[in-house]
Amino acid sequence: MGRYDELVAHSPPGALMRKAVGMSRDSDALAEDGHRAVSKMDEAIIDLVRRRTDLCGELAALRRAAGGPEIELARENAVLRRFREALGREGTSLAMLLIELERRTRSIQMPAARPAALTERLTPAERG
Repeated sequence: MGRYDELVAHSPPGALMRKAVGMSRDSDALAEDGHRAVSKMDEAIIDLVRRRTDLCGELAALRRAAGGPEIELARENAVLRRFREALGREGTSLAMLLIELERRTRSIQMPAARPAALTERLTPAERG
């Protein structure tokens, strides 16, 4: 765990800036640690968004293969509410971006290949 991670983990909001004031060399190192921590978070967020998009695509394909609607608006509305409740107005925007990314990715991949879990349950004739 870097110095920044240790400070953030054990400090109330705003404490990091108060500790950095008056410590030019330490504050430079602290800022660099902070930038590295943010970059790691960005990587984790990107990975989660990709995994979420892939999983949503598989779920849509399962619904489509079962004859159901590809998009479940009630679920999308629940996602919008959850993000808004957790993050405020900006949370709604973030949720909309995730939903749009999922839809665009799905439209590029269509006709989507059946997910492996579904394909394994199909007979050879159904697999085509």
